[in-house]
Amino acid sequence: MQQFYVWFNKAQFNAYDLILIMLMVQCAVFGFLMLIRPPRPLSQRLLSVFLMSLAVGQLVFLLTYNPVLFSTFHPLWGDRGYALWALVYSTHGPMLYHYTRALTSESYSWRWAFLWPLAPGFAVIVLEPLGWHSLVELMFWREFVLVCVLGFVISVGFAIATLFHIERYSEHLKNHFCTVELMEYGWLRLMVWGFLLVWVLEVLPPFFYAWAPWPLMETVVHLPGVLELALIYFIVFAGLFYARATRQIPVTEEEKVTRRDDASQEESQSHQSYIAKRMTEEKLYCRPRLNIERLAEELSLSPRQLSQIINRELGKNFFEFINDYRLEEVKQRLRSVEWADSSIQEIYESVGFRSRSSFFTLFRKYVGMTPSQYRDAILPQEPEPESGT
Repeated sequence: MQQFYVWFNKAQFNAYDLILIMLMVQCAVFGFLMLIRPPRPLSQRLLSVFLMSLAVGQLVFLLTYNPVLFSTFHPLWGDRGYALWALVYSTHGPMLYHYTRALTSESYSWRWAFLWPLAPGFAVIVLEPLGWHSLVELMFWREFVLVCVLGFVISVGFAIATLFHIERYSEHLKNHFCTVELMEYGWLRLMVWGFLLVWVLEVLPPFFYAWAPWPLMETVVHLPGVLELALIYFIVFAGLFYARATRQIPVTEEEKVTRRDDASQEESQSHQSYIAKRMTEEKLYCRPRLNIERLAEELSLSPRQLSQIINRELGKNFFEFINDYRLEEVKQRLRSVEWADSSIQEIYESVGFRSRSSFFTLFRKYVGMTPSQYRDAILPQEPEPESGT
């Protein structure tokens, strides 16, 4: 123990080492806390594994680039041992991707086949391609570096796939819900963009070591750690507060190709007339937390039937279908003398809108003016009293 403290009190670590240590400890602690925090859905467990993989990645960097630690452990593990540790970088992007899929899908199951991104790194370790060409050996100089770069390239690819999934998810939301706030998935997009930037920067160093000025090289090498330090705080905060509010979509609706029902054209027209009548007479669109499943139940239709009618026959998504009714109802109430004394907020909340910003944005897009301008243009103005002479 005394020898450990003597060694620890020496100047072993620089400022960047301390950043790596902070990242490693934070990721490990936050990952462990999320793992034991009930309830533990698959998305939460995958987020925990993602954070743990980041912790191991920082540990590997620390053991590699700290001279004292490297001289201690390299004789024990050798280059191949370090290359095996570097396989962890091939898990970062896949874990983030599967976390996003599990978070946004109602039923998403884990399969061990999802670990296939480890295969290219294993192939590098087994085949030892550095001796194949002098340029490859010059750029990567160690198997560890090549496995790292390959892992970050894989993570970049999965981050891009995650962004595409979020875009599809945002469109699917509009087929299921009539109220879609940016914050429901905006934090997820921001988080993925942040890690994509970090991983792109991690890929670059071997490709510019030979010509880059020293300040640029040091910036690119050390900037990812600083950015990742901020991202960890964001991902934990978002995972705790926003993830539970993120709406999920049934996998069957998200991934299966919708086919036309065998119903005749007359039956389809009958359904459209029936839906329009119920919507108009009972004002079903005024319910604030309406989604396609609840509306389909109210109309005695299956969600798939209702979705087909809205998407294929009416050429709209569920978000547009409901909010078109709501905006028309708002316009009627703004024109009505009965609602003349009601505030704009009372009117838009009465038809089911929950968010002021979303309502005003939709109204301006739909009508071309603000609700107040529309009301002032429609309702007759009280004549001003004549001034005495």
